Amino acid sequence: MSKSSHKTAIIILAAGASSRMGKVKQLLPWKHTTLLGNAIEQALASKAEDVYVVLGANEQVISKEIEKDDITIIHNKNWSLGMGTSIACAVGIIDKNPKKYDAVIIILVDQPLIDVSYINKLFNNILEYGIIASKYKNRVGVPAIFNSKYFNELKELKGDIGARKLIMKYIDEVKTIDAFDKFHDIDSMESYENIYQLYGMQ
Repeated sequence: MSKSSHKTAIIILAAGASSRMGKVKQLLPWKHTTLLGNAIEQALASKAEDVYVVLGANEQVISKEIEKDDITIIHNKNWSLGMGTSIACAVGIIDKNPKKYDAVIIILVDQPLIDVSYINKLFNNILEYGIIASKYKNRVGVPAIFNSKYFNELKELKGDIGARKLIMKYIDEVKTIDAFDKFHDIDSMESYENIYQLYGMQ
């Protein structure tokens, strides 16, 4: 896949403890790899220039199971305080990169149906719109692209307040892409098992 002419970094949020599931969610099987491995594969195959993975809980266990050559791992020491801290931590590091990225794409480790073709859809009109977000029914959120003009506000996110707060704040500047049936969050073992039986087996 040829890369975009715009310097864009993907941030994969994978720092949560998934305590309700009783297992390390990031390492649950998905096709020939894991949920995290799948997210990394899709991101690397996309038009994005670089891929960053934010880890927190179970970092040592998870990092041993992923290939690190083509990605940059970011450790969020404040992961237990919520997703907002992972976004802020990642964008803070990315914004210091000499490459000076034009935008970041934020994706979640537990949305395994988000594939390279969908990620690349988000690149359309990347500089025409400040934010390009995913829409499913009456919900708007990530995966989403944020133009660099929003980096400072992304760095200020705290607690469990994620990127959706910023999307809603600037909703008039947001272009939405319909995610259709790709918008599935895995938040329990039951939801994982259901979606795995449908899509995740080799």
